[in-house]
Amino acid sequence: MFEVAIVGAGASGLVAALSVARRGKRVVVFEKNSKIGKKLLATGNGRCNISNKSVEKSNFHSNNPGFVESVLGQFSTSACRDFFEELGIEFKEGQKGRLYPMSLKSSSVVDLLVYECKRVGVEFRLSSEVKRVKKIGESFYLFIEDEKIQAKVVLLATGSLAFGGSSSGYEFAKEFGHKVLPIFPSLVQLVCKENLKEISGVKVEALVEVCSEPKESSFGDLLFTNYGVSGSVILDVSRIVSLHVSRGESIKLKIDLFSELSKEALKNRLKNRLKFANQKSVELWLDGFLNPKLAKFFAKKVSKIRADELNQRDLTKLAYELKNMEMLAIETKGFKSAEVCAGGIDTKAVNSKTMESKLVKGLYFSGEILDVDGDCGGYNLHFAWASGFVSANSICDML
Repeated sequence: MFEVAIVGAGASGLVAALSVARRGKRVVVFEKNSKIGKKLLATGNGRCNISNKSVEKSNFHSNNPGFVESVLGQFSTSACRDFFEELGIEFKEGQKGRLYPMSLKSSSVVDLLVYECKRVGVEFRLSSEVKRVKKIGESFYLFIEDEKIQAKVVLLATGSLAFGGSSSGYEFAKEFGHKVLPIFPSLVQLVCKENLKEISGVKVEALVEVCSEPKESSFGDLLFTNYGVSGSVILDVSRIVSLHVSRGESIKLKIDLFSELSKEALKNRLKNRLKFANQKSVELWLDGFLNPKLAKFFAKKVSKIRADELNQRDLTKLAYELKNMEMLAIETKGFKSAEVCAGGIDTKAVNSKTMESKLVKGLYFSGEILDVDGDCGGYNLHFAWASGFVSANSICDML
């Protein structure tokens, strides 16, 4: 019999396994994939955004904010850095306080975590999908194919449906009486009603506003695609859009391509360019001021063919269109493309100091399976590490 059985070899499962095994407990980790840390390897575009210089409660979303605050209070950014530096990982700071491994490779993080886990005796069982978890008497039983594994404690660190993940953890939790709040994709690309093929591939910096209640806006990289919009700024606002879309609603997006200029200042800028019109087409006149594809796209917004025919009304219309580009988001790219999953196990039935179920003694949860999701910038990984660390401490104290 194992002392601790962990279901899932992702971020939170690895930290929990390592922390428990370091204290001399016998740990087995079951992973349905043939590779450890599959999703972890893909995070941060393969660079692994480990954490953030500033991790606050406000960076997270949950129906139980106090739960998040309690977990973060037990594993700060400083504690996170100490944990990974002990493994041999040096940190590099990126934009907006993002913290990466100096190697800028997710594989470095996974390799060093796995090495240390194995060094202290963690047993990994890959390509081993847990079909069911039951508690009989004081022991848990995990059913894998024709095998039945007995353990004193079980930690469910199965992750979510994001990045093609599994819903098994939610099902296990339900069987033990836990409530699972509605789940939906977050940090995900958006599908728009408009046909954007002619500007597909264009990348700009823009201010994007979600026309909903409450309003949400963000500034950053925006990528136009065949299906709609992507880029960091879209990931930032995608949660609120995804929530509405999951309810069958469409949401209007307003894109400002010149947020640094007022409408009047932009109009004057366009007016000054007319002295270089020289019988150019409106499309060619806008080229050099806008990406060529965007120049062609916005040239169609006015009825004139030649730039030197543009009047004040045309310039006003162009300035307005450039600062108020509207699109209708009708769906997201779904769980397979989403970086995280919002919703999950209701944390009101989970002890925030220990990560143990309030309903079943010896049953623990960590990571994305819980109703906690963070903003883009290393916050989701930080919560995964933190919840894995907190659960491990409690498990060791209990055994």
